[in-house]
Amino acid sequence: MKKLVLLSVSVVLALSSMHAQKVPVSPFAEGVKLLNYEKNKSALAFFKEALDKNPTNTENIFWYGEAVLAEQGSGMPSDTTIKKAKAIYQQALQAAGNDPWLLVGMSHVQLLEGADVNAVKQNLEVALTTTLLTKGKFKGKPNKDIVNAIGYIHAEMPINIGDHRYAIDKLKETISAYESKVNPNLFINLGINYLKVGGENGGEAVTAFQEAITRDPNNAFPYYRIGRVYQTQSNRESFDEYYSKAIAADPTFPPVYFALYSYYADLNTQSATETAKVNLDLFLKYADKDPSLDIFNADYLFRAGQYDASLEKAKALEASIGIAALPRLGVLLAYNYDRKGDSVQAKTYIENFMSKSTADKIVTSDYELAVRIISGFSGNQVALAALLEKAIAADTARVNKLKYYKLGYEMLEKANMYSDELKWYANYSTLRGIKDEVYYYKTASIAVNAKEGATAKEISMEYITAFPDKLNGYSFNVKAAKLLDTANNLGVLFEAVTLQNQFLSKDMTKYKQAMVNNFYTMMGYYNETKAYEQAIAMCDKVLELIPGEPQTLKIKESLTKNWGIIKKMQSDSSQKAATDTTQIKKS
Repeated sequence: MKKLVLLSVSVVLALSSMHAQKVPVSPFAEGVKLLNYEKNKSALAFFKEALDKNPTNTENIFWYGEAVLAEQGSGMPSDTTIKKAKAIYQQALQAAGNDPWLLVGMSHVQLLEGADVNAVKQNLEVALTTTLLTKGKFKGKPNKDIVNAIGYIHAEMPINIGDHRYAIDKLKETISAYESKVNPNLFINLGINYLKVGGENGGEAVTAFQEAITRDPNNAFPYYRIGRVYQTQSNRESFDEYYSKAIAADPTFPPVYFALYSYYADLNTQSATETAKVNLDLFLKYADKDPSLDIFNADYLFRAGQYDASLEKAKALEASIGIAALPRLGVLLAYNYDRKGDSVQAKTYIENFMSKSTADKIVTSDYELAVRIISGFSGNQVALAALLEKAIAADTARVNKLKYYKLGYEMLEKANMYSDELKWYANYSTLRGIKDEVYYYKTASIAVNAKEGATAKEISMEYITAFPDKLNGYSFNVKAAKLLDTANNLGVLFEAVTLQNQFLSKDMTKYKQAMVNNFYTMMGYYNETKAYEQAIAMCDKVLELIPGEPQTLKIKESLTKNWGIIKKMQSDSSQKAATDTTQIKKS
């Protein structure tokens, strides 16, 4: 595969040479497909209709509750939605007892409510134990559909909720046990949970999705999920390939068109914007019909540069649907007002969105917009830094954490908050894990601006060690020495200037002026401390480089005069002391 080293899922390797066998289709497969297609209203209607026909079917109740939780779309469900799903599961549990389907559904709710992860896993273990087969080839193995449900609820949860490794382990155990008689959905949920774990698990996720395709080549969803992995890697050739395969498998699959819309809209070129519009129209054609989707038309108008039209449509949506029901409308309004130069309105909308949204519903570009707009108003840097810290804590993606750290240190630099910037840049650099010349230059520069001499000195010396042929390390070392020389401790500065001059002397033609500047620096220090003899010596150093330089000759003349006065005063003082001593002896 292109640009991605795939790590093999061990259980998949064992199956690679086997032909997929036909697996019985669940009566609720169509509803699950609607959830995968992000047609959540249609899914809810499907499960509700089935439930009306058979209100005691606990598998149906489970999926109905899941459709309720999914109705708002991706991200963390609202408290109201969670309470609605909880009531559905609680009522069914009262009638059916500890039914495994209902235990899994209630576990989803409990995790969303913030329950202890280990306690919830105990409930899931109860659900698994009650489904253990008592005879046949798979005796002692849990019901694979219940395991799939456990994988599904974890796949639907935000990355920072639940134990996605637990779900991965259960799915792998079941796939290994049942071999070819496994529903493709287990592989899909396995792949999504690998992505939730983050890190270097993209290869494992793609392998799982590929196995789902092997078992069901006509399912658009795993093609789409592979395409999304490649899109996060900016691998256009590969994500184009898999998005095309998803469309070939099912031209009515809405999420792929939205992914393509978002990609091309972000390119900000005329041809890309036109391509984005084609994909947006296809998305709206095949997605569930919902007036709130008109926000994407308003978004397109903004991206196309039609700000007045976009703002008009967005304001109409605010009046008809409201920001409470459509939170991301506030982001679009902030973008529009920012582009039109109304920073006050832009600030109001983005602050409202950021303060009321949970971390899983805030994307990287939202933080970028918030920092850019709000930091334009004085005194907001500390609050914005705290906001970014929450984003860093909540996001497992290294690339996003780096973006947040970068937003933070750049914001603090613009506000001249250099000491804080130094801490943020240090965290950014630690996560980046590369000590190149940019790292040394930036860290030394910030430390000097922050007037943190010790740090500037330390990093400058590291800079010199790592890049001995680069001037900047020596220059920052001199600046650091000046910061540390607060008590006229000339030894620190001497050492730095001497080290720099050793470097400069390698090319007197190129660096002559820099050496002159160093000698003038030392001349100034000696003059301040009335060490005129040493100051005169620095003048002589300059005159060796620039013979007869008028300004230096004039300074030397003045210093020599002052040194003469000092010597005369010292001589007179010595003579007076000698005379006083003689008189004392005579007396």
